[in-house]
Amino acid sequence: YTILHTIVGSGPGGAETVLLELASRIDPGRYRSLVFFPNGNWLPQQLQARGVPYVIYESKAWYSLIRNMMTLVKSEGVDLIHSHLDDQNFASSVAGWLTGRKTVVTYHGAPRLARQQGLRRRIKAWVPQHFAAGTVVVSDYLRKLLVDAGFPPARTHRIYNGVDLDRFGASREPRLRVELGLDPGTRLVGMVANIRRSKGHEYFIRAARKISECVPEARFLAVGEVDNSLGRPLRDLVRELGLQGRFLFLGFRPDVPAILAELDVFVLASTDEGLSIATLEAMAAARPVVVTRSGGPQELVTEGETGYLVPAADPDALAARVCEILRDPALGGSLGAQARAAVANRFSLQRMVAEYESLYERCL
Repeated sequence: YTILHTIVGSGPGGAETVLLELASRIDPGRYRSLVFFPNGNWLPQQLQARGVPYVIYESKAWYSLIRNMMTLVKSEGVDLIHSHLDDQNFASSVAGWLTGRKTVVTYHGAPRLARQQGLRRRIKAWVPQHFAAGTVVVSDYLRKLLVDAGFPPARTHRIYNGVDLDRFGASREPRLRVELGLDPGTRLVGMVANIRRSKGHEYFIRAARKISECVPEARFLAVGEVDNSLGRPLRDLVRELGLQGRFLFLGFRPDVPAILAELDVFVLASTDEGLSIATLEAMAAARPVVVTRSGGPQELVTEGETGYLVPAADPDALAARVCEILRDPALGGSLGAQARAAVANRFSLQRMVAEYESLYERCL
């Protein structure tokens, strides 16, 4: 079978990472992968490195995107289309219906279609609901949102994201503190997330101010692409709170596993989150995590065993838990070890790929 994997962006991001892992890891004796996505740098480089064929589309209008996808489906003998994210899920469902091919759609975050306003958005919700052979969500939280919005329960499947434990288990020579000009004893608290409104960087910064008061040697890292319109007010907040030199924006980094290995605490400050691959990666790296109750994270972390859960938009609660871990290294070590074991048991990459393969089989 030929599977056409398609997405509206080219990364880096959680949805693009899932697509990359699926396209490169599904059974090559059973499936042939082809990827269809807009131009960019990260995803084509990753696909090329893994030997996965791809086609880049330049279409701006939705109807030309669908027409190009239909042409590719016919010319490449595609048997099933697998798309990711709202807009592409709509386009692939239309293309699949018009070409008579089955379509699987995946939603990675709280979809706009669960809170529809306007005819255009209602149509984009209605089409996948009725034409997709299978709808995947990455958490039970998202499944409830979609079912409540009208998606058929029998065709709406939860498949947790998975991570490769081997990428996050190797010991590495510590270099980050040297690179940043920090003392060896500096305590590092970090968050990995592209800067978007839902990621809650503002609350991480406000928590950092409070953590600095109880652990003066702490420094704070925000790893991920910075959108200028959102990054500017965050940098202003850092200056307003007197955190210059303490709170560092590192931008996109290709060495996330190495960075995670050096963190004393990983935080996720999101206000709305589908699941959070970054949190899974931190857990796989045996880091203690403090994450918000923002949807999917409650399904990742067992309170007090594999990390801590705090209310969203509550920097005081976030700071209190981080300070607790920084003051008690043995606690951090215990939380991190149990977190890694939880990833191995429930959130492995092999399990995720196997569950998608099983869904492909049922749809085909």
